[in-house]
Amino acid sequence: MVRQIRLLKYLPLCVIGLLLAGLLSLPTVSWGPSAAHAQVNQSSTEQTEEIREDEAEQLEELIEEELEGLGKPDGLRPFDKLTEELEKQEGLFTIYSDLEKGEAYLALRPDQLNQNFLLIATLESGVGEAGLFRGWPINDLLVQFQEVPGDRLQLVVPNTYIRNTEEQGWQERLLDGSFSDSVIFAVDVVSIDPESQAKLIDLSNLIMERDLANLTQSLSWVTSGYSRNPEISRISNFKNFEKNVELNTTIGFLGGGGNGDPFADLFGPSLQGLADSRGFTIGVRYSLSSLPEHNRYRPRPADERVGYFLSAFRTPLRAGQTDPFVRHINRWHLEKQNPEADLSLPIEPIVFWIENTVPPQFREALQQGTLMWNAAFEQAGFEGAIEVKQMPDDADWDPADVRYNVIRWSDSLTPWALGLGPSRVNPLTGEILDADIIIDANTVRWLQQTYQTSGLDLATEAEAYLQLCGQR
Repeated sequence: MVRQIRLLKYLPLCVIGLLLAGLLSLPTVSWGPSAAHAQVNQSSTEQTEEIREDEAEQLEELIEEELEGLGKPDGLRPFDKLTEELEKQEGLFTIYSDLEKGEAYLALRPDQLNQNFLLIATLESGVGEAGLFRGWPINDLLVQFQEVPGDRLQLVVPNTYIRNTEEQGWQERLLDGSFSDSVIFAVDVVSIDPESQAKLIDLSNLIMERDLANLTQSLSWVTSGYSRNPEISRISNFKNFEKNVELNTTIGFLGGGGNGDPFADLFGPSLQGLADSRGFTIGVRYSLSSLPEHNRYRPRPADERVGYFLSAFRTPLRAGQTDPFVRHINRWHLEKQNPEADLSLPIEPIVFWIENTVPPQFREALQQGTLMWNAAFEQAGFEGAIEVKQMPDDADWDPADVRYNVIRWSDSLTPWALGLGPSRVNPLTGEILDADIIIDANTVRWLQQTYQTSGLDLATEAEAYLQLCGQR
């Protein structure tokens, strides 16, 4: 099918070539009377030849334009021609874009192929109900861009649940034949940078049309009755940093909320807060970041007697092994400035930022509550392990940026939870890379109602509720 499509691309060239050959093969002499009108015929022939020369030049120009549009015989477009009118931004990846035209190309250097990157999708804006709440996580994936023949790249989710920790050849062969990675997409290489040999792929197509973060399934409980609205879906903006790329997208949905299933329509979630049920938009933030390498973080085995969030994987079975699974706890990477001291400041503390959308009257309480965790870290030998800072009103960074841990404030019509604490970890080691705390504004109302109904009989707890509500 691919070969047929590529052959069809050259059909216009064949037609143009036949037309050119036909024009050039026409005789250049006149068929009129030669004796009485020799002078006239000579002038007419010269004019005809000039017209034919002009037409030939026009055809040559047309052929050149067709060749430039089709690119090289292997299907690649000329790099200079593709990028000459695009904005170039360098960072973790080089990106060429013109967002007004909906164009964005991601350049992957040879050393970035077959490497692990962490893809995070977050709801930057929602609709305040049915799980579409701002700040809530959508999907986290470890991905690789793998090169395959035919100027194509595969987007692969490596199987981190099955690993060969001992790196023995027979084990590697066994695992390769027994289990599989997940190949999600195959994308065409659009062009190649002749200097860096970086391969360019269509980033806008990958995100907006290929559903990179699997939004269709991740949000299926509420979007099943809607379809994507391509007229208003777009990449809004992006920022490119040394270790991560942050892309903001607007995703439009169109429909009526019903999917033809009477039971789903009756018992499934419906969007009651929309101004018009025929459509809505959400903002989705994509973060693509590199994983830490060559740091001094050491995975810590989990102890079944204590509850943790875990990163687990299976190893090849060995004689005498009762449990093939290895479990590492998810934890922060903290190192003492003075390793010999019983209590030491960390080399890099854990910093949480209070989002600038948090009502000012609650910010001090959130700061104090967060800093209370330092008492627990002191038992582990760290002094001042956690710091809390206020996000400025004119901050030039976004709360969903993977480089920042943020205490976020959300509002909703029907909250599913009073709070949520998503974290993103390196699935290979369990190291926590990013964490957010999302508090629903209805928490304050719930605490106030709880105090009013039961607080009078529970003086101590009522006082605590009042403090949390900012009333003391």
